[in-house]
Amino acid sequence: FSSSSPHRLSSRGRRLSAMASMARGQRAKLMLSVGAFCCSVVSSMDAPPSFVVHLGRPPASRWDGALRAVLDRHPYEYSFGPIFEFSNATLFKRLSADDWALISNAVRAHYPETAEEMRGIAAQFAEEGHPEVTFEYLAGWLYYHELGHSDADGHAGAVHRECTGILANAADGTVLHAGNMDKEPAQARNVTLRVRFVDAENATVFEGVDWYTLLSTGVSRAVRRGCVSVQENWRHSPPRPLADVLADISAGVISQMLVFRAFLLKASCSFHMALDEFSSVRLAAPYYVVVAGTTQGEAAVITRDLTTAANVTMLPPTNQLSDRDDYFVAQCNTDRWLPDDPADPRRTAAEVTARRLGASEGATMLGLMAIVSTYPVHNPHTAYTALMSAATGELHAFVREAVCPVDPGAAVVQERRYCLAPGAPSTGEAPDGQSPAV
Repeated sequence: FSSSSPHRLSSRGRRLSAMASMARGQRAKLMLSVGAFCCSVVSSMDAPPSFVVHLGRPPASRWDGALRAVLDRHPYEYSFGPIFEFSNATLFKRLSADDWALISNAVRAHYPETAEEMRGIAAQFAEEGHPEVTFEYLAGWLYYHELGHSDADGHAGAVHRECTGILANAADGTVLHAGNMDKEPAQARNVTLRVRFVDAENATVFEGVDWYTLLSTGVSRAVRRGCVSVQENWRHSPPRPLADVLADISAGVISQMLVFRAFLLKASCSFHMALDEFSSVRLAAPYYVVVAGTTQGEAAVITRDLTTAANVTMLPPTNQLSDRDDYFVAQCNTDRWLPDDPADPRRTAAEVTARRLGASEGATMLGLMAIVSTYPVHNPHTAYTALMSAATGELHAFVREAVCPVDPGAAVVQERRYCLAPGAPSTGEAPDGQSPAV
């Protein structure tokens, strides 16, 4: 896929754009003001398009219609086009033809079913007038996380790859789960897709949501009723040599985007099985896993290295807490044994808000929504929010739009990464050196 490929607005694209704009104007959007919960972002929310993956169908046709579901909301030039241009410029243009061949051959050899699904998705792009989005290009996207942790990523420090996950002990003895996905470019939110995987008898196996589901056939937020809810968060680390990452891919090391799908499709599923699997599966890049089961005591944050878990933090059940205000655990993109980077205080903001709410308010779906909607937990890069419960199988997914608060200085913590960064649109910037409001 050439990074210089033009993404011109065709006459068909202009018609679709006009239709999509009209549809967006007609769709009722839920306007949620959560200032009462110590939040300072006003955000509009919309449900993402949804799609059912029929596992009983031939792999090449399982995703038929999924691309059109996304493009009906946001035409190519406002969705996939800018994402491809951005990622080509920051990462993919640094891969050689041999690198692309190695990756696609590895996917064919080690994950033939995935390869067939991706061939079907590539065929849909071709039908939409974008034959440049080939199976080989999508194979690179399947390993986007891993390649992004290599020294081929020329803008690793400048690209926002951030997430927030929160687990909370609910009053009914279950564990609730909320997560944000923060991602650049802004158009990532426009390709967010909710998916439900069903078996040959049309019974739901699990549900998930993500912005690059159609670029990988996997999901990074998912829930299986009676088993677990799970998400991954990017873990920053020194870049690996590209040759080492490619060697892992060639050897069949699983893509992070397939880890959850592979586990949730197993016949037998439990929290402890998930904890073991997610702590030990061989990876080609580090990450965090936030996972919850159906009852209190089944909640953990796993800090992953390539071969083992560097740390597993469990959330004890309420009756074992020494302080009832510790009813939750929050994980962003900093190792748990380290303090927040002053430039990225999202975890601190989540913890402060959760303690202010208390368990009676915070350990509810609404309370968790308030926490993950608090600035800067929710920030201009937040693409979507997922709320999940393994006990009930609930998945509530919202595409997010965010604006900088009118008064960033009134936020629960002060930051210099988003709305108070130099040049960021803001009114009411706090004086330099002002201490966090914690």
